[in-house]
Amino acid sequence: MPPTKRRKTDEEHIKGRYNLDKVKATKEWTKETFEIQNIRKKGEALELKALQILRAQNIITNMSKAHLLEETKEGTKLKQIIGDGGIDLFGEITIHEQTIQWIGQCKMTKQLTNTVINEMKGLLSTRPNTIGIIIYGGSKSSQTESIVETSNSDIFLSHIEELHTIRKQIEIKQSQKGIRTMSITKMFIEEMEDVEFDKNGRILKAKRIKNVSTQIWGTSSQNEDILN
Repeated sequence: MPPTKRRKTDEEHIKGRYNLDKVKATKEWTKETFEIQNIRKKGEALELKALQILRAQNIITNMSKAHLLEETKEGTKLKQIIGDGGIDLFGEITIHEQTIQWIGQCKMTKQLTNTVINEMKGLLSTRPNTIGIIIYGGSKSSQTESIVETSNSDIFLSHIEELHTIRKQIEIKQSQKGIRTMSITKMFIEEMEDVEFDKNGRILKAKRIKNVSTQIWGTSSQNEDILN
């Protein structure tokens, strides 16, 4: 009796759909999406396409929506939307054992405006170890590129038809120049004795500081007691 063929699980069906060659955007896809009259549906189409392309590159990707997605054998379905705080997609990418957080905005407009770049710069300013990815379907100006260069954290601009190369772009940037992100250092002190502070709350001097722990991007290092 021949062996029974194992049926694929829902998870295997879902993973199988994220084949990069199959899901990457074509000029025809872009043209058809621009023909959608409803602005909201046009934006949703871009977000779903971007999600599939990013996941196909082994980039952890989620949507910043309430009632996000429903994964079925038939496809990925977008459910009810409740505010995204200016962020359409978010996740993390691991390159050479370094894990980097990322946030993304999707713009299916004829022209990518400078306002979008400045908004992303603002979002990144309070997020350590985070890069930005702006995915667009129209065109962009040379001025847009120059504004990106002034950001304290790396921002990657990617046309939807080129998004299937975004992992390679990030890997090249990391190997050649390194990834630029905001860093925040936090200090935890168990006990202090005879401490003087300046008007900004910084320690000027202390007789004794006990058990100091610093945290940078979530990485902790423990020190011994510090004596004056």
